[in-house]
Amino acid sequence: MKTSRKLMPLVVVALTLLSSTAHAFEYDLRLDAGLVFSHFEQQVKTEIGGEKGEKLVQDTELGVQLVATWNVWSFLDIGLWGQFDTGTRTAARFDGFDDQMRTQVTDQVGGSYTEFWFGPLIRAGWKALFLEFGYGLIGSRTDDARDDLATESGDNESALQTSPTVAWVASLGGKFEVMKDVNVVLKLSYRVRYYDARGGEALADEIVHGTQNFTPFLGVAWTPTLLP
Repeated sequence: MKTSRKLMPLVVVALTLLSSTAHAFEYDLRLDAGLVFSHFEQQVKTEIGGEKGEKLVQDTELGVQLVATWNVWSFLDIGLWGQFDTGTRTAARFDGFDDQMRTQVTDQVGGSYTEFWFGPLIRAGWKALFLEFGYGLIGSRTDDARDDLATESGDNESALQTSPTVAWVASLGGKFEVMKDVNVVLKLSYRVRYYDARGGEALADEIVHGTQNFTPFLGVAWTPTLLP
């Protein structure tokens, strides 16, 4: 009896949390759509605020993400997600200044790229917060800067393809209601993947190309009212 009395406060707290969580997930279908954007650059000047010249490093990415999930149990959603990214990335060495004291660079490498992912996703949430895990069942990337990674047959132009074992995304975020059935969604995603093939053929010498990045997401979530 004493043990039961000691456990009673824990039971009450647990039931309270579950009830608040269930209230936060009063929907069946949820559709998310939004943008991901990141930009990074480095430059050299003769002084702060000096003449602008060529940048040493520049990386700009813009993407669109779509997610469709179904609430299967209290605070748990499962569904599908897809993301398309496009951007440019260059890096170079500092090579002095021109006659107008603008930065010059040399040995510049890089180029444009596009990437597409599609796969299953699971989401766990509590009140306004949620945690997502997604898998890139299909993942491909075209990258002008990666013509140095060829297959055994010499193919260095086909799209790079993700490894079937390492193509994951994890996101931590929150949602804020702006009107009935519509929420603003903010989250930060960490994506890790290895590319090990081009055009269905493994890269030469069985090498793998690893990539990871953090990207912010801003979008909206719509939870339409479905017919009973």
